[in-house]
Amino acid sequence: MRVLVISDISGHMRGGVPTETRSLITGLTARGHSVAFGGDVLPPGVPPVPLYVLKLPIDDSFVADVSAALVDFRPDFVHVMCMSSRGVLRLAPLLSRYKWGLTVHSVPPYERKLNRWHGSEALHYGARAMRFALHSFVWRWIFSRGLVPMIVVHSQFVYDIVISYGATPPRVRLIPLPFETSDVGCRNVDAAVRSAYPLLVTVAGFAHTKGQHDVVKALPTLIRRFRGIRYQMIGEARDETYVAYLRKLASKLGITAHVLICPDLDQESKQMALMSADIYVQPSHEEGFCLAYAEAAAIVPRLLGSNTGAIAAMSRDDEGARVVPAKSPPSIGRMVIELLDAKLPTDLLRSRAERLVREFSFDRYLEEHEKLYCASGSSNQ
Repeated sequence: MRVLVISDISGHMRGGVPTETRSLITGLTARGHSVAFGGDVLPPGVPPVPLYVLKLPIDDSFVADVSAALVDFRPDFVHVMCMSSRGVLRLAPLLSRYKWGLTVHSVPPYERKLNRWHGSEALHYGARAMRFALHSFVWRWIFSRGLVPMIVVHSQFVYDIVISYGATPPRVRLIPLPFETSDVGCRNVDAAVRSAYPLLVTVAGFAHTKGQHDVVKALPTLIRRFRGIRYQMIGEARDETYVAYLRKLASKLGITAHVLICPDLDQESKQMALMSADIYVQPSHEEGFCLAYAEAAAIVPRLLGSNTGAIAAMSRDDEGARVVPAKSPPSIGRMVIELLDAKLPTDLLRSRAERLVREFSFDRYLEEHEKLYCASGSSNQ
C-alpha cells in the first residue's frame, strides 16, 4: 500500500507529533508499505522515505505543493498526521478523490497556550476559551459537516471532545499510541523510599496546561514531611511567561531551593534525571495521550499522573502508579506521600513493561492503521 503522511508540525520539534510520525513511518515501512512524507523536514529517526517539502507555516503555496505530491506519489491513502483547521479546509476538497484521514491530538481551546493570568485557573482558562472561540467554532463545523472521512484519536479524553464537537462515532477511531520499553536498562525497585531527600521529576514543555505549578504548590506541605525534597522540571520552554511564573511562585512560597527548572535539557541528562527520580509526576491539565508518561513508566517505578489523556489507562492495575484529578495540588501532595511510603514488588518494572507492551502494542497500533487505510468507508470516491 502507498501511504502519504502529511503534517504541518515541524520535524524539528521535539516529542509529540514528530515522535509519532517517526513511529508510524518506521513501522509501516518495516511492514512493506511504500510511505512518503509531506512536511518541512523528515523528523529525526525517520527512514529515508521520499520527502515532499511543504512550507511551514502553510501559505498560498500549500495546495499546489500537496497537489504535486499527490500526482507524483499516487497514494492509496493520505494520512494527515496533524493539521490546522485552515489546512483541513484547504485539504478537504483536494483530497475528495482519495481515501484519507486525520489524526486529532487536540482541538482548540485544549492544549492551546495563553501567556498570561497564570495565577488563576478560572481567569486563565476562561480567557483562553474566548481567545480561541472562533477556532473552536470552525472545528465544530468541520466535524459536524463530516468534512473529514475518518478521524484518529489516541485517548478517550480526546475521543469525547471530538464527539462533543459534532463528529459521529463511526468516523472516529481510538488507536492508543504504542508503549516502547526503555533502552537505559532496568533499575532496582526499592521496597519503600525512606530518604528525607526524594526527587520528583516532570518531563513536559513549559506551558500552563502541563500543570507544573500544581506540584510547586504542593511542595510546602511535602517539605514538612521530607525536608530535602526536590522537584525537577525538564522540557522545552514553550512559554517564557509561564517559566517566569514558576520562578515567582517558588520564591513567593519560600521554596526556591527545592525547585529545579531545567528547560531544554539534553537527552542524556534527561535520562539521568529519570533514572534518579523517586517519583515521576505528570500533573497535566490536558493531554492527547502523553508520551512522556509512557516513556517514564519504563524507567521510574513510582508514577503519579493526572486523569487526562491515556494516563489513567496506562496506570490501571499498577501498584506503583497513582492518578489524581487535574488542577489539584492537595491530591498531588497526598499521593506523593502515599507513593513514597508504598512498598513495591521488586519486579514491578518488568511486570509493568509486559502489561503495557501487551495493552499498548506497537503491532496493534500498526494493524489498526492498516485497517483504517483499507476501510472502504474512508473514501469519498
